[in-house]
Amino acid sequence: MEAKDPLSDLADIHMPGAVSAWPPAPVWWVLAALVVAAMAWAGLLLYRRRLLKKKLQVALDEINRAHLQFQSAQHEVAAQASLALLQCCNSVLKRVALVHYPETEVAALHGGQWLTFLDHSGATDAFTNGPCQVLADHSYRRTYHADAATAGALVLAVNAWVSKQYLQPPRPARAPLQETTA
Repeated sequence: MEAKDPLSDLADIHMPGAVSAWPPAPVWWVLAALVVAAMAWAGLLLYRRRLLKKKLQVALDEINRAHLQFQSAQHEVAAQASLALLQCCNSVLKRVALVHYPETEVAALHGGQWLTFLDHSGATDAFTNGPCQVLADHSYRRTYHADAATAGALVLAVNAWVSKQYLQPPRPARAPLQETTA
């Protein structure tokens, strides 16, 4: 009898299948999680920025509406429109200040302290030395007669202050302003 080759009955070598892309390695899972977190964070920042711009636009629209009413007022009601513009400007300033600064620092301010706060927080001197000085005693006025130039300067200063509060980066809480005796 002839000797049979024992290896001849073996099956041929099978090549392994292609390496699957699924499931990915743990590093890819971590990278995917980081990308999703970064996209969520960027989306949140964009949403907050859009919300701030919307709030800014609402405040500026309110001031500009009052200014338009002042400009279109007839001579008989010009004093009322001037006073309404003054009250609108101060109301918007106070509301924006209460949003951006601690209530304990802002709520009770009036008169010269209010103007000093506005100048300090807006890095300007338009409130204590400019056309906005009338905001110091606006609540005690029964009448206010403003010409177009004065009203325009008031609106520009108020718009600039409001815009600065919404467009600058958030500030840490500060110590309250000290009273000055002058």
